[in-house]
Amino acid sequence: MKWYASLFSVLLSITAFAQKVSYETQIDELFAKAYEHLYVNKDSAYHYFKEIEDLAVENNDWATVFEALISSNRNAGAFYDLDKLSDNLNILDSLFLTHKTYLDTLPEKRLFINSLLYDKGNYFFQLNNYRSSRQTFGQIIESLEALPDSEMDEDLIDLLSVSYSFIAKMYTEEGKYALAQQYYEKNIRYILQKKPDDLASLNTNYSLLAELYAKKGQYETSNTYFNKALEFYLKDQSGINGIIATAHNLSKNYLSLSKTDSAQHYLKLAKGYLNDTHHFASFHHRVQAKLEQKMNRFELAVKELNLALQLERNKWKNAKNESMAQIYNEIGDLHASFGQHRSAVSNYNLGLDQIVDFSEDGTIALKLLKNKSLAMNTLNSRDNYKTTLETVNLGIKTLDSLKPTFRSQADQLFLIEDAFPLFEAGLEAAYQLYLTSNDDSLLNLAFQYSEKSKSVLLLEALLGAKATEFADIPADVLERESELKSEITHLEKQIKNSIGEKTEKQDALFNLKEEYRQLVRKLETDYKSYYDLKYNTATISILETQQDLAKTELLISYFYGNNAIYVISLGSNTKDMLKIPIDADFEASIKKAYRLLADPKTDVTALSKATHKIYVRLLEPILKSEDQKKLIIITDGLLNYIPFAALNTAPEDISYLAEKHAISYVNSATLLSELRQRHPKEHSVLAFAPSFDGTVSVSNADRGKLLPLPNNKKEVEQILTSFNGRSFIDNEATLLNFKSQLSSFGVVHLATHAIFDDAAPEYSYLAFSQNQNATENLLYVADLYNLKIDADLVTLSACESGLGDLKRGEGFMSLARGFFYSGAASIASTLWKINDASTTALMHGFYINLSKGDSKDVALQKAQVEFLNTNRQNGFSHPYYWSGFVISGNTVPLSFFNNWTWALIGVIVVLVAIILYLRTRKRNP
Repeated sequence: MKWYASLFSVLLSITAFAQKVSYETQIDELFAKAYEHLYVNKDSAYHYFKEIEDLAVENNDWATVFEALISSNRNAGAFYDLDKLSDNLNILDSLFLTHKTYLDTLPEKRLFINSLLYDKGNYFFQLNNYRSSRQTFGQIIESLEALPDSEMDEDLIDLLSVSYSFIAKMYTEEGKYALAQQYYEKNIRYILQKKPDDLASLNTNYSLLAELYAKKGQYETSNTYFNKALEFYLKDQSGINGIIATAHNLSKNYLSLSKTDSAQHYLKLAKGYLNDTHHFASFHHRVQAKLEQKMNRFELAVKELNLALQLERNKWKNAKNESMAQIYNEIGDLHASFGQHRSAVSNYNLGLDQIVDFSEDGTIALKLLKNKSLAMNTLNSRDNYKTTLETVNLGIKTLDSLKPTFRSQADQLFLIEDAFPLFEAGLEAAYQLYLTSNDDSLLNLAFQYSEKSKSVLLLEALLGAKATEFADIPADVLERESELKSEITHLEKQIKNSIGEKTEKQDALFNLKEEYRQLVRKLETDYKSYYDLKYNTATISILETQQDLAKTELLISYFYGNNAIYVISLGSNTKDMLKIPIDADFEASIKKAYRLLADPKTDVTALSKATHKIYVRLLEPILKSEDQKKLIIITDGLLNYIPFAALNTAPEDISYLAEKHAISYVNSATLLSELRQRHPKEHSVLAFAPSFDGTVSVSNADRGKLLPLPNNKKEVEQILTSFNGRSFIDNEATLLNFKSQLSSFGVVHLATHAIFDDAAPEYSYLAFSQNQNATENLLYVADLYNLKIDADLVTLSACESGLGDLKRGEGFMSLARGFFYSGAASIASTLWKINDASTTALMHGFYINLSKGDSKDVALQKAQVEFLNTNRQNGFSHPYYWSGFVISGNTVPLSFFNNWTWALIGVIVVLVAIILYLRTRKRNP
């Protein structure tokens, strides 16, 4: 990062008034010479700062001693001279302790103390000791943020700003990109508020933000920021380190974009400012190696990485270090890309040898273990597959220890996405060993890997909610947690929908999020049972899953990897594993099938042929028993788009899977087990049917496009002929009424519009009726995280309510998923823009079947088959009209206290009364 040259100017008026003019003149002259060499000539700067220190000691001028040592630290930091930095820090610690009384009298006390903290934070950062570094910079932030503006001079502003940058940089290195971005953006706003003319600081943060975007794979956005910063550095010419770092990063980005000419240009630019002893020399060799690799020059690439390795080895004096581990990982990747997998494994092992503490260096350790496991599998032998399993097990253990440190959902998703190949390597090794041994323990291990990869965040959220109930946490603390979550969501929505200046709101949001992080950290520290339950990493076993399955149920778990789909099928007394190779044609067939399914105008014959091919690949080898009428599907990857009910099982004719099987979905077997532990409620229905006319003008432009739903009121009225409950129609179907009535009902039915937001999936929403006030009645996914919905069934009778941003292992980040977060046991949702009329008919049948005691999956199956049979001879037989609804979660029947039950009880009562009356008449003629 950039070392702020302006952080320490010559401090004025810190020498005693009584000192002789000759001494003051000497000190001023020495400082002038020292600053002339600062950041330019390391040894000369050290020399003059040392002369100042010695002269000041002779004159008992301790303030000047402090200044000289701290300024020397600036120089050491710029040249990455950790030995000098360490020596100076030890001296300053001793001096501050010895001369504490004197230090307390100085008006610059706060500046000196925080400057020492800055140097310590920088020192720990250079040692890759992020925990200590973060704590130290946190002390600066805590100290200076509390000060009024009147007490913040330019030096203190710089210290606070650079502390934000350091913390952001560390989060970036740890892969916590969302959190890092919050700090960078906070700092950029701070600089623009306090020092808008400080272009050096501003462009340094643009460059750091660009680095973050590059790590996320957003290279074009990254280049925009890098070029902005480089333009300033080249014009200013005072930040040579900035030119070198930015040019190298631009070269890396262009290599990732396969633009080698541009990459060579920026690499050449960087080299022009570089010498062999510069601290960026190692980085230069690593970027040069990437260029050689891109140009298919293996030997030259190896040579460059070995030069980088030697420089790091010299820098760290052969001590183990994360930087060395990263270079060994790059050497391993290079060998793997050229098919030299044994050499790759050797280098990954050397990288792992550099890891002193897997809990501290977990990010690079996980990367090395993942890459090693993939390379081991290519060696294709029984012993190597066994080594893969050992490697994967260590990788999963490392991942489990890392996950609790990732607080942001975006960062957690990125971590899981990055680790996904580790699970695939484990599944491949377990599958290959299982083929030759038929050892059940390998099938158990494969199931564990598959379960570990799925629905991690959703399960954690549900366990976290449970943990708050059992951890004996004070009510006021839980209340504050709930308040913070609501305030954060409210402010995020304001920022998203506001026009104009947002700085004040953004700063307030940053502070709320930081307070929330601190509160959660305190909960996890102070309440061990809360932490243990929330981060319980145990997954359900095959045996436990089988014990939970009825004889009529078959659970089919899909893992959609980069190279193959791994399928594990479990019956109450059967188990099997299957590997399905993936190719471009197969993926294209899934996408084609979804397009055909979601469009009612497509040819049914063409659609049936497309879905039959998918059925043959995905299901035909698995469905061996006609007794297993109920299929529980754990989908993954692109399979999330396919309603299995619509798959054609007949090679020459059309016979849909729904005609023989009831189908439900769940994110993982572990999640299903958790959902099945819920105690069912007495069921009455809360139903909403808002009205829309497409003319309402509101701040969210999409609201004006919501057309009328002619049948949604009829849909709700029909449902309430099968169940007791309450409906809210037209203008009464408001968000306020929904929230106020929610807790009283066990079934929730929403017949409305849903809008999916591609850019910000958490702000996809369900629309409620808007009255004549200005309040928006939109229920966002983000709002659902703050609601408690203790419902056994939520039906989202709205377009695309089951769709969202598709995340590996987690599935769709959809409205339906949001309701699971809120506590719903099961969700009925949709996979495309549904037809209003056919939906009304389907839902009528669905609720009639539920009221008769059918399980939710069977109730939906019967409704779909009845609809299909009724419309065999017309266009409504197209799967678009009936297969878009899917049921997920716990599908056990609803309790029987519904209108049908009460009617039956009424009949029985009348019959009993008649019998008693007749008996009485016989006795009394």
